[in-house]
Amino acid sequence: MQSDNDPAFHEPKIDVPDSWVRGFLQVSSAMLLPAQRLQLHPMDVHNICLVLRRRKERVGPRSLRFILRPGQPVRILFEPWGHELVCPRSTHSATSDTDIRVWGRRRLLQLERLVPVAQGFTVHLLGTGMPSFWVAQLPDMEFTLGLSGWTANDWSRNGHFELLQPRHTVDQDSQLRVFAALGERWRATTAELAAATGLSTLTVDAALGGYVQAGRVVYDLAHGVWRLRELSREPLPMDKLRYASPEEEAAAELVQARRIANVKTLARPDGGLTLSGKCKGVSGQREYLVSLQLDTDQRVASGDCQCSHFVRHRMTKGPCEHMLALRLSAAPATAAIQNATTTTEQERTARIG
Repeated sequence: MQSDNDPAFHEPKIDVPDSWVRGFLQVSSAMLLPAQRLQLHPMDVHNICLVLRRRKERVGPRSLRFILRPGQPVRILFEPWGHELVCPRSTHSATSDTDIRVWGRRRLLQLERLVPVAQGFTVHLLGTGMPSFWVAQLPDMEFTLGLSGWTANDWSRNGHFELLQPRHTVDQDSQLRVFAALGERWRATTAELAAATGLSTLTVDAALGGYVQAGRVVYDLAHGVWRLRELSREPLPMDKLRYASPEEEAAAELVQARRIANVKTLARPDGGLTLSGKCKGVSGQREYLVSLQLDTDQRVASGDCQCSHFVRHRMTKGPCEHMLALRLSAAPATAAIQNATTTTEQERTARIG
């Protein structure tokens, strides 16, 4: 917009706190995580809001339990009342029996006014106690509502979802090629950018994940594409935002102090990886048995540790420092397995061609 030096035009500048910026980055990072996808009919969303308006809970648990069974309609259990809502017009992507509980459900009443004009709702459930994203398909636009794990959860402090992202090392030249290819298109899928740059999809995802954390790229959950979007005019102070949590900073210190031992990396038949090892705490007096399950995109699917952080929070606040240290220590072996797998797939494709 051109103001032409109009004295009546005033453009205030607002200094956003680092916590706000970190919260924005956490929302973008959470969108990259694997999720169960539901297609809800607008009337099913209306019925959810209707039950919440007619009832008032006085005791816990105050959760919505999504019961997903292959070949069966979506069922939603309202706790603590035990009221079950069956959604025969809705579908889901679960391939096995899955139960997911979400809290802070009264925030869904924000969607109530969209029901008369919405063509459908796509729900992305990251897991029990994890964030969820509700995408409303409207005639001329999509509206995305991102909800944290529960109402009191703070995106800027209690969610460290970038720690669940692939930790594949990408050289600077590849990063610039991916960013330049996205800049030419403004929006593109991972496959399109991989074809344009000649890089693997794993490298493209890792490079773009880094740009998401730097506030330069955003993932469009509604359309499944990457978009070029600068969060600020000037580059973000990544020296202040480098470690989004004490766990990540502690993990880097553990790796530098070489407190990770017996690191093993095993490839699973489903294409994922299993990492295991022993990690000594910061004090060096106690040793923890640590394990991680990575999916085919090197994202953390599950894990286990004996430390107090994992016992209290499980994975709702991201991996503990010992899991992160194990992942960093196993990065070279993980990259070698991924490169070998990529080479085998390319050879198989060449033979078929």
